[in-house]
Amino acid sequence: MLGGNNQEYGGTGFTVDPSYTPWEHTNPTYNFRDDLSKALGKHTLRFGAQYVLAQKNETNGALGAATGDVQGLLAVSNVNGGFYSTGNAFANFLYNGAQNITGGGNALQSYTQDSTQLKYYFRYQIGEPFVQDDWRVTPRLTVNLGLRLSLFGPYHEKYLRTFNWEPQAFSQSLAAQVKVDPYTGQLISLPGNQPIPIDLASPDPRILNGLVQCGVNGITAGCTKSYWFNPAPRVGFAWDPQGKGKTSIRAGYGIFFEHGTSDEANAGSLEGSAPYILSMQQPFPQGYACIGNYGPSCRNAAEGDTNPHSLPGAFPINVTSIPTNTRYSYSQQWSLSVQQELPRNFVATFAYVGSKGTRLSVLRQLNQLQPVSPALNPFAPHEPFILTDTNQTADCQNYGTITNPTFKLANGVVVTSNNPAAVNLAVACQGQPPAGTLVSVLPLTNTFRPYPGLGEILSLQNVADSSYNAFQTTVRRTQGPLTVGVAYSFSHSIDDSSDRTDPTFANSLDLASNKASSNFDQRHLVNVSYVYTLPNFGRALQGVLMGPSETGDGNDKNPQPSSGQPSRLMRWLGDGWEWSGITTYQSGTPFSVINNAGSSGIGVLDNAGVANGVGAGSYPDVVKNPPPAAFTTNPGSFGPLLLNPNEFVAPRGLTFGDAGRNFLNNPSRLNFDMSLLKLFVIHENSALEFRAEAFNIFNHTQFRIYDPYFGNTGSNSISCYGGPNYSAGAYAPGGVNCLTGNSFLHPVDAHRPRTIQFGLKFSF
Repeated sequence: MLGGNNQEYGGTGFTVDPSYTPWEHTNPTYNFRDDLSKALGKHTLRFGAQYVLAQKNETNGALGAATGDVQGLLAVSNVNGGFYSTGNAFANFLYNGAQNITGGGNALQSYTQDSTQLKYYFRYQIGEPFVQDDWRVTPRLTVNLGLRLSLFGPYHEKYLRTFNWEPQAFSQSLAAQVKVDPYTGQLISLPGNQPIPIDLASPDPRILNGLVQCGVNGITAGCTKSYWFNPAPRVGFAWDPQGKGKTSIRAGYGIFFEHGTSDEANAGSLEGSAPYILSMQQPFPQGYACIGNYGPSCRNAAEGDTNPHSLPGAFPINVTSIPTNTRYSYSQQWSLSVQQELPRNFVATFAYVGSKGTRLSVLRQLNQLQPVSPALNPFAPHEPFILTDTNQTADCQNYGTITNPTFKLANGVVVTSNNPAAVNLAVACQGQPPAGTLVSVLPLTNTFRPYPGLGEILSLQNVADSSYNAFQTTVRRTQGPLTVGVAYSFSHSIDDSSDRTDPTFANSLDLASNKASSNFDQRHLVNVSYVYTLPNFGRALQGVLMGPSETGDGNDKNPQPSSGQPSRLMRWLGDGWEWSGITTYQSGTPFSVINNAGSSGIGVLDNAGVANGVGAGSYPDVVKNPPPAAFTTNPGSFGPLLLNPNEFVAPRGLTFGDAGRNFLNNPSRLNFDMSLLKLFVIHENSALEFRAEAFNIFNHTQFRIYDPYFGNTGSNSISCYGGPNYSAGAYAPGGVNCLTGNSFLHPVDAHRPRTIQFGLKFSF
């Protein structure tokens, strides 16, 4: 895997991943249900139940702490110009193949490898009985009352191969017997100051601190206490206030529980967990020859590493954590609508629809560092990280030693080691060399983790919430050969996590900071649909093809109709055509603008210096009344500039940026789909249906800046800041140019092009 931050289109260098294939996955699921209804006077009772036995059998892939890759992933990057960089990720990759630390530089970011792959066999059961009473209170009022019992069994692995990390199982006494080597990131035994070896058959307990095996020693099989009993009531009514059958008022409310997929806060997310699979990452290996090796030739004693370790050893592992008490996700849904018959064959509906999601799944990183408080932040407002300058006085270039990381910033502020901000600075500046040196001597990130000896703690939790509120209206008219309908929704969906792996979670310790419009929010949605039975064309078709016909003499086997009337063949070919279509207008979905550091020497990826690792490192800052961009199209970028990059500037140092999640929206879309249908009756019991369909029939190009299929790309990530305001839209000929060849706020792709398809269906 080659990652980069080049200014060229895409901004991510090159990526080559051998992946976790071959991969096996089967999902045999058995489902049984039955319903029974009974009418008793004014009551119609319905009873029923369903039973589900679900299974998932698969070889572990990239899930949780595991990468699924036993071949190894090498990350080569020029992010922030890290170490001695050529400015291009692929060039750094080639350069490091021939050089080592004594030969002129290093841009290797990390090496990661899993010890093995395993096949897992997950199981769970669900039973859901229900009862409902439709009670016709009066001829004009019907009340619906119901109750569903969601009886959920927990996920569990058939052969007890899953392990969960639990905070209460983390031993401080074991943690006191290990340290992270600040130079290499290796786990070192205390006392003795020797590397902790990697023993796959019997891993050292200090590597696995806090892990418990599901289904063993009193731990439940799914590592969670499952709540089997989840009552879900429903209530509703339908009322005709005038008794004329022209007005209907309906309302309803219900609770709906969700068992969850196997990638949420349950044992399914523990697939690939240690100790059966160890996934370790070596940060900043000094050249390819030093991967897994820490002999004297692999370290530079002049930079302070006076005790290089000669034996290969273990690195902190990432672990996955699920809650020990599962409270299942559920939604509350409600609606109130009025349906009214109007003059001239119109029917209109006006409705308010709402819902609230509770205990939704979210992925958080529990071993994240605390952000620096505003009172201790050494950066002034609007003052970002400065990574390079001609005087070698940039923020990450001048500090003390690895044991005394005192920073002298470009603004003249000195941050001593007793200031908590020094830790965040050391983490934010990972990979940056001090002035006049080739390698960074900052202590590595894992040195500062709240849970010593561990890397990232990926915690699946059912703690997120969502809300949806909408006004919906429809108008429909049917008369003669034409049916027309118009539907409009004005809605807003808000949440603090749209799915388990929301890619924009900057601060895991502050869930409320992630609250914003949902990733799928569409404020306005209009649909116009129509079906038109075309006039009979048999007569016109006969006139075009055959001219006027004469009256038959009654002796022909295929008699001609009277003058002016189409023949049976012409009616068969020309009558019964139907034209239909849907026209849609929809506002664009939200997306986040990501701070992707700066190839121009401004900004860092982990701008707050907290080592979150599960989402966006940070966002940019926003300015009011920005000047327009210098130009809307430029060489080297695909498509036009759709929004204004001058709205964004580099974030203040040691903050997450104030743009926040889902700050912008994709362009709106207007689309026309049409179809033409003809039914040819061949016989009383057989017919041939012809259909021609066109999607985006006018071939209207409609761009997207952000497509969730691609995730965060150069189109929504800022890789260049410049000018006196550190703007993402800086343009100075001969100086910093953040527009030419840059993909920020340019299209990443377009919606569907014109597609035409034909179909024939024979029914008999």
